[in-house]
Amino acid sequence: MLNRDIYQKDPSTRKLVNEGVASVNDEKTNQALSVLRYELETFVCDGQYEKGLEHILDVYLKNIEQAEQPAVWVSGFYGSGKSHLVKMLRALWVDTPFDDGATARGIANLPQGVSDLLKELSTQAKRHGGLHAASGTLGSSSRDKSVRMALLGIIFKSVGLPEQYPVARFVMWLQQEGIYDAVRDHVEKSGFDWNEELDNFYVAEGLHEALVKAKPNLFTSPASCVETLNNLYPYVQDVSSGDMLKAIRQALTRDGKFPLTLVVLDEVQQYIGEDSQRSIDVQEVVEACCKNIGGKMLFIGTGQTAVTGTSNLKKLEGRFTVRVELSDADVDAVIRQVILAKKPEAKAPIEQVMQTNLGEISRHLAGTTIGHRADDIQFFAQDYPILPVRRRFWENTLRVLDQTGTDSQLRNQLSMIHRVIQTNVDAPVGSVVPADYLYFDAADKLLQSRILPRKVHEKTMVWAKGSDDQRLMARSCGLVFLINKLASSNHEIGIRATADTLADLLVEDLTQGSSALRSKLPSVLDKCELLMKVGDEYRIQTEESAAWNDEFLSQRNSLANEAHRVDAERDDRIRKKFGEIVRKLSLTQGASKVTRDIFPVFDAQLPADANEKVCVWVRDGWSIDENSVRADARQAGNQSPTVFVFIPKRSADDLRHYLIDFKAASATLDKRGVPNTAEGMEARSAMETTKQTAEGKIRELLQEAFSGARVFQGGGNEILGTDLQEMTLEAATNALQRLYPQFHIADHAGWENVLKKAQKGAPDALRSVGDDGEPAKNPVCKAILAFIAGGKKGIDIRKHFEGAPYGWPGDAVDGGLQVLLVAGLIRAQDEKGQTIDPKDLERKAIGKTTFKVESATVSAAQRIQIRKVLQKVGLTAKQGEELAYVPQFLVKAQELANRAGGEPPRPVQPDTKGLEEIRLTAGNEQLLALYNQRDELSAAIDTWKDLAERIEKRLPAWNTLKRLLAHANGLPGAEVLVAQVTHLEQQRQLLEEPDPITPLVASLTQLLRDELNRLHTDYQARHKNGMARLDADSNWQQLEPEQRNSLLATQKLTLTDAPKVQVANTEEVLATVDRLSLSSFADRVAAIDARFDAVLVAAAELMEPEAQFVKLPSRTIKSEAEIDAWLNDARQAIEQALKNGPVVLH
Repeated sequence: MLNRDIYQKDPSTRKLVNEGVASVNDEKTNQALSVLRYELETFVCDGQYEKGLEHILDVYLKNIEQAEQPAVWVSGFYGSGKSHLVKMLRALWVDTPFDDGATARGIANLPQGVSDLLKELSTQAKRHGGLHAASGTLGSSSRDKSVRMALLGIIFKSVGLPEQYPVARFVMWLQQEGIYDAVRDHVEKSGFDWNEELDNFYVAEGLHEALVKAKPNLFTSPASCVETLNNLYPYVQDVSSGDMLKAIRQALTRDGKFPLTLVVLDEVQQYIGEDSQRSIDVQEVVEACCKNIGGKMLFIGTGQTAVTGTSNLKKLEGRFTVRVELSDADVDAVIRQVILAKKPEAKAPIEQVMQTNLGEISRHLAGTTIGHRADDIQFFAQDYPILPVRRRFWENTLRVLDQTGTDSQLRNQLSMIHRVIQTNVDAPVGSVVPADYLYFDAADKLLQSRILPRKVHEKTMVWAKGSDDQRLMARSCGLVFLINKLASSNHEIGIRATADTLADLLVEDLTQGSSALRSKLPSVLDKCELLMKVGDEYRIQTEESAAWNDEFLSQRNSLANEAHRVDAERDDRIRKKFGEIVRKLSLTQGASKVTRDIFPVFDAQLPADANEKVCVWVRDGWSIDENSVRADARQAGNQSPTVFVFIPKRSADDLRHYLIDFKAASATLDKRGVPNTAEGMEARSAMETTKQTAEGKIRELLQEAFSGARVFQGGGNEILGTDLQEMTLEAATNALQRLYPQFHIADHAGWENVLKKAQKGAPDALRSVGDDGEPAKNPVCKAILAFIAGGKKGIDIRKHFEGAPYGWPGDAVDGGLQVLLVAGLIRAQDEKGQTIDPKDLERKAIGKTTFKVESATVSAAQRIQIRKVLQKVGLTAKQGEELAYVPQFLVKAQELANRAGGEPPRPVQPDTKGLEEIRLTAGNEQLLALYNQRDELSAAIDTWKDLAERIEKRLPAWNTLKRLLAHANGLPGAEVLVAQVTHLEQQRQLLEEPDPITPLVASLTQLLRDELNRLHTDYQARHKNGMARLDADSNWQQLEPEQRNSLLATQKLTLTDAPKVQVANTEEVLATVDRLSLSSFADRVAAIDARFDAVLVAAAELMEPEAQFVKLPSRTIKSEAEIDAWLNDARQAIEQALKNGPVVLH
C-alpha cells in the first residue's frame, strides 16, 4: 500500500482553495463564493469551534427580547482559526445560498446542538425582520478611519450600498424617492458606468443629467447638482452616534422591521493597537448600537489575546462579555480532519508500522525537550506521515526563523502540511516526511530575509540535484543550519547538530531504521566544505565562522599551556559550587535561638582565630588527598570546632577540557565583539552555544565530584549522608557544642523579659527565667559579678561572655548586668565618671559604661528606717526595692521644699543641701547617705509640709490685696496703705500672726467703695440736671418718644447706659473696678454735660432743619467792662447769623 492510498482525498489532486487563511468580508464574487463553499465543506466543527458557536447562538437567542445584546470576543493566536470561525458563523447565520441550490447549513457538517440553535434562529427571524449579517475587517488598514465610519462601511456593503457615507445616504434617498432605477437606467444608457459615477458623484456628469431629468424641481441644471449634492450629502471624516444609528436603521430596516443582525468585526485588536482612545471609541460605538437597537443586533470582535489581556482591550471588558478562546489544539484537529484525514481501512497498517518501529521512533531526539512523548502514540495514525517529534521541531524552528510572527504562530500550517504530504504520496506505507523538508520549503524566503547565507543557499540547492551523497550532504547542511538557529535561540530544548540528531530527523523509511544513516553521515559530512566540527557537533562554516573558530582554537591553545589560569577557574567554581549547595551558612542554637555564623575556608591553612568560631575547611582532590584531610581532622582533636570537607577529584581531564572550552569561548566572544552581518551573528551565536554547552558540562562534572564529598568532625569522626548541606550543618551543630561548652548556663528564652523588667526597676526580674532566689546566687549573675571584680567596661563584659567558651545570648549578658544594678550589687558610671541610675541606663550605652562592684552594704534594720523616710513623701517600697525609689524621693522632697518658701512675701525657701548630697551618691552609698540623714530629713519634711499648707491658705488673700492696691493707687488716703503693703512684702510677713493681710484688704475695699459711691452720686446729679434742661427745651418737647430715646442712646444717656456700681463686698468692688476703672468712670462724669449739649443740638436740627448753630465766644472774664465786651461780641455773632435764618445757640 502506498501513502497515496491512505488518504480520504488524494493530496496530489486536491487543492487547498484558500491556502489555509480565511478572509472575513461580504464579497459575493464567484471566486469568493467558491472559497466559502470549500471552507464550509472542510469546516471541522468540534472542540472550541463547536463550544464557541453553541455559546454565541445560545446567549443571543436568550437575549433577543432584552434591552441589550451582549457582544462576543473571539480570541486566539495568529492562525488559530478566529477568522475562520466567525466567517463560518456569518455564512450559517443567513444560510448563504449557492447557484446549485445548496445552502451553507446544508453543506457544513454540524453537530446536532449547533443545528438546533440555527433552526431556532430562523424561527425567531420569521417573527422579526428576517436574518442579516455584515462582516468586515477593521485591522491596521482601517486605522485612518473612525470606528463609526468603518462600521457604517461594513453595514452599507452588506446591503449592496456604496461604502462611503455620503454616497450611501444619496443612494438610500434615491430608493426612498422611488427614482433609483430610473436614474441608474439613464446613467447607463448614456454610456456611463454606474459605480464610477457614484464614486465621483459630486462631479459625475452622467449622474447629474439623470438627476435633472428625475427631479427638475430640486436639480434645476447639471451645474446646480454640484452645490446641491455638496450641501445635502457633504463629505465628512466622522459622524455622530445619532447619525450613525439613523443610517444603520435606514440601511437595514425591512418593511418597518429590523432584522436579526450579526455584525462581525475582524482584527479589532490590530485596529486598536496601542491607541487607548480607539478602544474607548470601539466600546462607545458597540454600546450605542446595543442600547439603541436592542437585543436584535449581535457584535462579534476578534483579537489575538483575551479581552482582559492588555490594558487597552480591558476597556472593552464590560461590553464584550461573551468570550470564546481558541488554542492550537483546535488547529491540530482541523489539520487532522481536513488535510490528513485517512480512510478507515488505512488505520490498521499505519498502527502496525508504528508498533513495529516504536523503538526507532522513541529514540528520536532523546534527551531534548521535543523528543518522543508517551502521548504521541494516540495521534500517530492521525498525524502520519508526519512524526510528532518532527512536527515539534518544525514549530520551534519556525518561531526562531520567522521574524514577522505569522508562520511561527502556525497561521500557514494547513498549506504547509498540504504541500509536505504531497512529497511522499508514492512511497510505501512506513515512509515518513523527513525534517529537512522545512529547509527546502523556506530556503528562498530565508535568503530574501538575509537569514540564510547566500553561499549555503547556492551550494545546498546545487547539491540537492546531484548524486546520492551530494543530496545527503545538502539535506544534512539544511538541517544543521536549522538546528544551529534553534539551539542558539532556545537553549532549554537542548538540541545539538550531532550525527545522531541528523539521522533522527533525516530517516524516511522507518522499516529500514536510521542505523545505516548514522554510520554513513560522518564520512560524508566531515569533508563538507560548508560544515565545521566543534567536538561532536556540526556547524555551518562561513568565512566569518571560520575566523571565529580560528580565534577560539588560538585561545584554547594558549590556555592549554597556562595551567594556572585553568586551575584558578576550577578553584573559583568549586567555591561557588559549595556556596550553591551549602546555601545556609548559619545556625540557631538552643532555646534562646542564638544565630551562629559558619565560616567557609578554602585556603591551604586555617585562620589564626579558627578556635574562636566554627570554620568549614573545604579542600579538594586537585590540591590534597583524602588521607591528608582525614589526618588533619584527627590531629585537630575532639574539642576542635572546625569541620573538615573533602571534594574528591573526578573526571579531571573532562573537567579541564570543558573549562578550557568555556574560557576560550568567553575570550573569543569578548575579543570579536558584536558583528553586524548575518554570518557574523550566526558565528557569534554558535560560539555562545559552545560556551553554554561547556558551562553545562562543567556543572555536571562538578556535581558529580561534589556527590562524593566527605565531611569529618575534629578528631576524625566522619559524618555520613548523601546531602552535603545536611552533613555540613550536622557537623557544624556538633562543633557549636565544642566551641561553647558553657552555653547551657544561660540558654533560656526568658532573658529578653528579664532585661525589660530589670530596666523598669523590678527586683524580681529573674522570675522570667524561673529563678526566685537572690540575684547574687543566679549562675549568670554570679559569673558576671566575678568577672567585673575591680571594674570592667560593658563592651569587655559582652565580648567575654558572648565568645567562647560561653556563647551566651546578648539578652542574658545585658539582663544579668541590669539585674545586678537593680539589686545594688554593682553600680554603673558613664565616661565622665558620673553614676548612672539603673533606670536611665540605655541598652545602646552599655558598651561604653563602666561597671563596678558595690563595696558598701546596707543592713535589714537600716533598710526599715530608710523605708520609713520614704513613706514621709508617700512612697511605699518593698524589701530590696529601696534604691529604686530614692530618685523619686529626692524629687518629691525637693518639690515640697519649693512649696515651703519662695518669692516675697513668702518665707525664704528652705535649705536642701542634704538632698543634693544624697543625689550625688549611688548604689548602696546612696541608701546609707539617706539613712544617715533620716532624722533631719523627717523633721524637715514635717516643717516643709506645715509651711506649704499655710502658704497655700494665705496666698489667695495676698493676691486679692495686690489687685485692690492696683486700683486704689493715687486715691487720697491710699499712701499709708501702700506703705504698709510694701513693708509686709519686703519683710516676708505673709505668715505673720495675727493675719496682717485681712485688715489691709478691708481698708482698701472701703477706700474704693467711697470713691465709687462719690462718682456714682455725681453722675446721677449731673444726669438729672441734664434731663431738666431737655424738658425745658421747646425743640425737645416737640419730639416723639422714639426720637427722644434715639438721641439719648446715641450719647449713651439712657437709664440702661448708666454705670452699674455694686459695692456690697470686696468681690463686688473688684468686679466693678475691673469692669469700669476709676479713671474711666471720672471721664464719663466729666463728659455728661457736653453730651446733653449734643442732644439739644440734635433736637434743634430735627425741628429746625434750616437753623444755624452759633457757638458763643468763650473767654475768661475779670470785670464788668469785659462782660459788656463779651455781650457785644455775642450780639454781633448772633445778628450776623440771623441774616441767614434761625439761630440755635449752644
